[in-house]
Amino acid sequence: MTDNNISQQDLENVGGGNPAQMKELKEFIQRHDPNYKIWNNFDISKWLMEKSGISFKGISAGDYWCNEYELSDGRDLSHEELMKMLRERFPD
Repeated sequence: MTDNNISQQDLENVGGGNPAQMKELKEFIQRHDPNYKIWNNFDISKWLMEKSGISFKGISAGDYWCNEYELSDGRDLSHEELMKMLRERFPD
């Protein structure tokens, strides 16, 4: 008999982890840069590229998949790794 257990991360990948990730980023940005206007997900990506102090090669955000982040050195980051970096740069 096989084990059919599925992880929370697997569920988020299938169900679209992006809305929760974008919400987390939006709340983080609003907490640390309250004057920055966020109208859509593009504004979040723009803040990351221009104001986070992290050098990105690219940010891929979509409605039905988890966000992907590529640093300028070519290293890929998970959303959790990005949030850790942001928290280190912008402590509460």
